[in-house]
Amino acid sequence: MALQANPTYFYLAAIPDRLTELVTAECIKLTGSTLNMHGITISEECVDVRRSAYLKSCSELLFEASSLSELCAEIRSTGLHADEFRVSVVKKPRGLKVNSMELARDIGSAIGGSANLSQPQVTFLAVVTAEQIWFGRCLSKSDNAWLAHDQRPYVTSSSLPSRLARVLVNLMARPGDLLLDPCCGTGTIVMSAAHSGIRAVGYDNNPRMVGATTKNLQHFGLTADVVLGDARQISGQFDAVATDLPYGINLNKDKLQDLEILANLRACAPKAAFIDLRDLTKPLTDLGYQIESVIPVPKLSIVRRIFITSVLEA
Repeated sequence: MALQANPTYFYLAAIPDRLTELVTAECIKLTGSTLNMHGITISEECVDVRRSAYLKSCSELLFEASSLSELCAEIRSTGLHADEFRVSVVKKPRGLKVNSMELARDIGSAIGGSANLSQPQVTFLAVVTAEQIWFGRCLSKSDNAWLAHDQRPYVTSSSLPSRLARVLVNLMARPGDLLLDPCCGTGTIVMSAAHSGIRAVGYDNNPRMVGATTKNLQHFGLTADVVLGDARQISGQFDAVATDLPYGINLNKDKLQDLEILANLRACAPKAAFIDLRDLTKPLTDLGYQIESVIPVPKLSIVRRIFITSVLEA
């Protein structure tokens, strides 16, 4: 079926084991739509997924077909033409009994123009399931920069994984926003934000962490403000707060200090995301945060939680 109305886009997502809720949250935030059983999202929103952690590609949807012959007939009837193109095929699931190379060749033969498999100017993507084929023009792909960020020079055993930091940033901010990480540690969140075109400010009360964040940013040629300071005393207005609360913080052990941190951050931005191993529901609600969602992030035997919050008006 050729699509004649307003442009529609389809996205492919990677869904690691046990992280469906996390991937779905990022997908909905970026595209406004959820995933189907194949990890595919159809949306009227066109999003550059280079900054995404789990969305692998965005393509303009040109055709939907129930078979290869139907798809090729649609391509020929519309006179689809491109120079220096390549057809890529993705099978869902991977074990689907379809020869990807033959499929790409047959689809390519229906497209007018010239092919270039090594250095294409245009890439067409065919996503094949047992029931359907989605076919479109690829517009953007994830840059996977989080892989490089995990190899940063300065890291600690409790540093947030870079891919998780990228999701957190995407859930809370868009390019151009001003994002605060009040407990920046070695700067994973700050780096991810700066890489995505978000103005980032990181605070930490440990000079070593401030130095580590600064050097990590320099290593990747990124720019952000990094400040030595106590999270209980940060002032100013930001579009959002996103932070991985230090493992040393314990609401039972030093309740006053920890509540002071959360209370102060409440005045800094209209929305905030906190990652922690503990259930922060009661302290956050007691301080006037509205908890919008809690996203579990399991890894091995531990489960981090992302608390997405907004601030209740006085």
